[in-house]
Amino acid sequence: MHRTVPTPFAPLATGLAGMAALAAVTGLAAAGTVAATAATSTPTTTLTTTAARADDGTTRVVLPIEDCRGCRVQVYSALATDDPAEPRLWASLEKRVRDGKVAFAVPHSRTPGMQVVVRAPWEGHTGYDTNVVFRYAGHGAGDVVDTEVAAARNRASSCFEGTSRDKVTLPVVVRRVQVPGVHGPVAGTLAHLETTTPWLSPMRRAHEGVLGQQDVTVCR
Repeated sequence: MHRTVPTPFAPLATGLAGMAALAAVTGLAAAGTVAATAATSTPTTTLTTTAARADDGTTRVVLPIEDCRGCRVQVYSALATDDPAEPRLWASLEKRVRDGKVAFAVPHSRTPGMQVVVRAPWEGHTGYDTNVVFRYAGHGAGDVVDTEVAAARNRASSCFEGTSRDKVTLPVVVRRVQVPGVHGPVAGTLAHLETTTPWLSPMRRAHEGVLGQQDVTVCR
């Protein structure tokens, strides 16, 4: 199926032939298969992952998100392996922001390469899912980033370095902005962490701080 791609976000080179955007996940099969059902503009995709070890502990990932009523959030992990065609994949169920926050239980082994997708109710036909930026180019771990600074950046990483802690809190800043859409300017979302965290590659092109994806981004 041919899809029109907005100029700022060309398809990402992930080595996953035939994969479309990772969108709203509807269920987790017992064998570790994640069935992903895309939003209206995105074809259905199935992600097959390796089930986490039974003894693998979990990290409670808490994402405080203000000014994002009705937003749907999902976390997933995609980490490169020795075989470029076989990254390690895992995805959560999608959740709605309630009382200004959302939380996920993520297996420790899936926190490296963890990424956050935000789907805001105001978004128009952007042609991509919005990633939360973990790090903008020129910033180091611990640097505080405000909206004005974020909007001036054009390179960013959506990949978390990972953690073995039982709980991690990552405050997210979300702002409604105008972005180039499939058929012209539409409402989009600028989403980034309040404080830069340790990250993984790749650094990708961002449009005035906004980072989007059409395909799964593999971290390394």
